[in-house]
Amino acid sequence: MIQGAPRRFPIRYAIQRWNDGKWFYGSFFIILLVLVAVNLKQGQQIASFIPVLVLDLAILVGFWLMRSFSYVEIAEDSLRVRYLFRHVELPYTALSRVRRQPLEVAFQPPERRRFVNRFVRRLAREPAAYIRLDRRQRDLVEQTERQLGPRLVAGADVVVPLIDVDEFIAQMKGRLRGPAS
Repeated sequence: MIQGAPRRFPIRYAIQRWNDGKWFYGSFFIILLVLVAVNLKQGQQIASFIPVLVLDLAILVGFWLMRSFSYVEIAEDSLRVRYLFRHVELPYTALSRVRRQPLEVAFQPPERRRFVNRFVRRLAREPAAYIRLDRRQRDLVEQTERQLGPRLVAGADVVVPLIDVDEFIAQMKGRLRGPAS
């Protein structure tokens, strides 16, 4: 990898939504196309199919965009967390440590159990990156929770299930130690 080039690690929530949605909405889209083709061939009206076809395509595109714009990026000066329209930049000086744990650990406290949905349940035993923010920077912790939402932020930890979580942890530990290491 080129030194200084940002490295993106996709967030598994968005990938899982895409994988689930593409089969259901994709097959529904194909069925609608077949129905439109059959009705066109028979000379019948297709106007009632068009809104549903467009809506289905919009949902597919939405899931694809979510998958494409949900990642954690290791940049030169900061760590960027982006989950569709939510994003935050965390300077490396504001991070105290990074560790790897199963995702379910973040949702064990009783006050966090309400954030468990089917995507969290399916990824519960999978590893996630726990990015600890410096607790002394209370404003940053609150801003991060406001920006990313309570499902991704647990106390002072940003918890994200990533693809290649071990590589992410290794790169981040190198960044947190400093360039001399």
